[in-house]
Amino acid sequence: MIFEKLRLKMWVNALRRRKKVLSFNKPVSLQKQMLNATRICICMPRDHDSFYVARECFQQIKGSDYWILLVLGREMELLAEHSGKTEVYPHISKTPFPITEESVKNIPAKFDIAIDLSPNPTPLTAYITGTRGKKMTIGLQSGELDPFYTALVNPHDDYKTSVKTMLGLAGLELRDE
Repeated sequence: MIFEKLRLKMWVNALRRRKKVLSFNKPVSLQKQMLNATRICICMPRDHDSFYVARECFQQIKGSDYWILLVLGREMELLAEHSGKTEVYPHISKTPFPITEESVKNIPAKFDIAIDLSPNPTPLTAYITGTRGKKMTIGLQSGELDPFYTALVNPHDDYKTSVKTMLGLAGLELRDE
């Protein structure tokens, strides 16, 4: 377990040194970062319960000025009810990291914002989010994977509240329920 955590930390540090993961070296203005942000990558949860909650929130996004790619599990593809583009998570071996760029080549690389809606981020969802967002990367605080995100949201007891907070942090307005 300790060796695994050390390997994960070394992998994340190597990605940051090679500038594969978005990070800020000085304070930034969220408003400037979000200005003209229209291309969004959203990593959807893999478990059914969280997926349905995230989908419900996602479907409440106001406006059509966004080009949104959903990344999801193959079994969720038909359940997405998304008129835009979807991509499927790649099959990853037993060793969850390091993730190679080759293994996620099906997922386009340049988005203004990338959001990991996973209630329990994994190296795969964190890697996709951290390497795809060029202005902002957002995810739930999870400990070892936090360096993949430029904005962290503390998990709320109600997962739906966490999802709405992440979408709001990305500058996405939601319709009232």
